[in-house]
Amino acid sequence: MKKKFLCTVVCSVALAAALCGCGDKKDDTTAATTAASVTEASADTEAADTEAQSAATGLAAASKVVLNGVTFGVGEKASDVVAKLGDQIKPSEKSQPCIPGAGEITHYYYAGLCIDASQYDVISSIHFTNDFGEGYDAKTVNGAGLGSTVDEIKAAFGTPETEDEYGLSFKDGDLNVSVIIKDDQTAMTINIEDMSVEL
Repeated sequence: MKKKFLCTVVCSVALAAALCGCGDKKDDTTAATTAASVTEASADTEAADTEAQSAATGLAAASKVVLNGVTFGVGEKASDVVAKLGDQIKPSEKSQPCIPGAGEITHYYYAGLCIDASQYDVISSIHFTNDFGEGYDAKTVNGAGLGSTVDEIKAAFGTPETEDEYGLSFKDGDLNVSVIIKDDQTAMTINIEDMSVEL
């Protein structure tokens, strides 16, 4: 839409310059300068669009989770997500984190997945784990899940910030993704955590 508008502006300026051919040299220079400015603005807009598109495919987008046909992520309202996901494999529980002043965290359990929500009903972390009930249906939007290979994990999340024989970690601002790798080089757990969520 922006590109179409800018093209229209550039064409209008060029047409106006052509129709004003009787003017002196100064007007031609002004028209050329205006056309150049519009072209420059168009290039800046394209660069901004490209940057926004790149950000949309960053770690925040890659760490969205899909389960039971529902796509969700950290920072979203937990009660809305839980209502769409259906029955849990065991009742939710509350626990008190070891952070001074923090409220109780509510844990929601699904096969292969645990969702943690702050006292303000905001998802603070999502854990892919079989500790509470075995399941492999939960995946990230890019297809990473329990049992994914190291290469599949990297394809889903990008270049890790750290990597060793035990796992990989990815970071973008307050968003952290850590993956523990088993001996067979597949994911044993995937933890997605937003440190900016107030507990």
